[in-house]
Amino acid sequence: MGRFVVLLFFVGAIATATAPCAAAQTVVLRPPVDAPVLDPYRPPEIGYGPGNRGIEYDTNVGARVGAAGPGIVVFAGPVAGRTWVTVAHHGGLRTSYGPLSSVAVVTGDTVVGGDWVGSTSGPLHFGTRVDGDYVDPATLLGVRELTVRLVTHQTDDGGRWLRLVELEERRHLVEHAAGGSGFWGLVDRALGVALGAISPFFGTERTFTQHVEAIVHLVELGDTLYDDLDMATVTARMITGLASILDPEECTTTTAAAAAMMPARPMRRRIAIVIDGLDSSSDSSAMADLDLVRLGYERTDIGRVSYAGGLVPGSGGDWSVDRSEYDASTTRGEVEPQIDQVAQTLRSVAAANPGVPIDVFGHSLGGLIARHAIAKTAHEVPYGIAVTLASPHAGAPLADLVEALEATMVGSFAADIAGDAGWQDMALIAPAVEDLSATGFAGDTSHVAFPESVHAVTIGSRADVIVPATRADAPGARHVIVGGLDPSGAHHDITGLPEVEREVRLALAGLPPACRRTADAILDLVVPESIALAETAVAAGVLVSDLLPS
Repeated sequence: MGRFVVLLFFVGAIATATAPCAAAQTVVLRPPVDAPVLDPYRPPEIGYGPGNRGIEYDTNVGARVGAAGPGIVVFAGPVAGRTWVTVAHHGGLRTSYGPLSSVAVVTGDTVVGGDWVGSTSGPLHFGTRVDGDYVDPATLLGVRELTVRLVTHQTDDGGRWLRLVELEERRHLVEHAAGGSGFWGLVDRALGVALGAISPFFGTERTFTQHVEAIVHLVELGDTLYDDLDMATVTARMITGLASILDPEECTTTTAAAAAMMPARPMRRRIAIVIDGLDSSSDSSAMADLDLVRLGYERTDIGRVSYAGGLVPGSGGDWSVDRSEYDASTTRGEVEPQIDQVAQTLRSVAAANPGVPIDVFGHSLGGLIARHAIAKTAHEVPYGIAVTLASPHAGAPLADLVEALEATMVGSFAADIAGDAGWQDMALIAPAVEDLSATGFAGDTSHVAFPESVHAVTIGSRADVIVPATRADAPGARHVIVGGLDPSGAHHDITGLPEVEREVRLALAGLPPACRRTADAILDLVVPESIALAETAVAAGVLVSDLLPS
């Protein structure tokens, strides 16, 4: 995820590289209010168990709250129905104050010790964190010497840094919703009980680095979803689509397409390599519905890729290529290693069959892997045609939704628990799903084209809600949309549609895709775009609901 790395580097750069020097700095911290302590610091015994991650002062409504020391206001506003202020100090120290009835500062303000930051709404909670870890505020009051980097936010990018930190603070402060009124208070109390009970077994405590990575990724995902929902972007996609309808590319007439479906003479020997999608296995193949033997391939010239390496046993001929079984969980790993593995398998098949054209067929995830593996080996393997079916070449909005759910407070806790429990291969939290999102591998590499030497066709299913048809297109390929308006089974059943067989036959004959009626072309634009837009809007709504106060 290229932009994720850039953003993460940016946060680190603002916090360290922009500093003029490291120096010993004397910091004087003072109590934020003049009031007795109502509840001292009581760290929870386990990650999300009961406790008090700060000092609670016995203040009345309207008491003036002062900054504990010099710093920059990095958060000032409501979280889960309560108002908080957070100040960033030297040495990785942050102090938080709340809940408040009013605030006297805004994000980006510089304060010194004692400056008014807000007024209390009752007892004041004063929390302190050093490098993301909660510490007892009582140990920090007084004079302490810190070796620090002097962090400056007075840069062109300071606003973005403050926004990142503001989001981070929002997620930290939502922990204090426990005991609060309304929906968030109930949810957080329930989470506290549930996570407190199981964390000794699963170790759900997140590191500071993991937390910041999650926040940066949340910002990246939100930025991408916003772009996809921007009216100018949506309008541009629709105009581009309508322009292609009014001025279509060269296509094969209905008569010629019908002729291509007639039984033909045996074709010159070709090899077909099949790559199935997510959650396939050695015994389960959506591509089985595409009858390659009827299309002219010899059964011994049809090889099926194994996600465990090489080909599935029993597929292909007597070639010097590794064979291995695989199950559904094997398909859920990161995509890039799978691409490298498939590329090596294609090289091996080519070496075992010198000069024989190799055609590649991929369904869903398999099509994405096929495109990149072909791009890696185009100068080594004699490719003929490449056909991908319902493949997320431009990412899948449902993967964005899963990413958005995992970025929320509840979702991140659930993902941590599942991961620590050894459930990483669950379909919804699998690394492959993240890779298929707009901010993952698929989105970051959507510009990678099929080589010009390959006759590539990408095919999408009109009513597919898993991979909307307009997201199944890829550079360097002719795109075709098939199927009806029924979304049930549209993603899986695409491999058995007669239109798919027709398009494969046309590709084998070196002909362009079949011509479409104007009415069908309009449906092929409007229906998939509406599906993608709706799913993106839901994903964006999930993020907004997590960031906005209840």
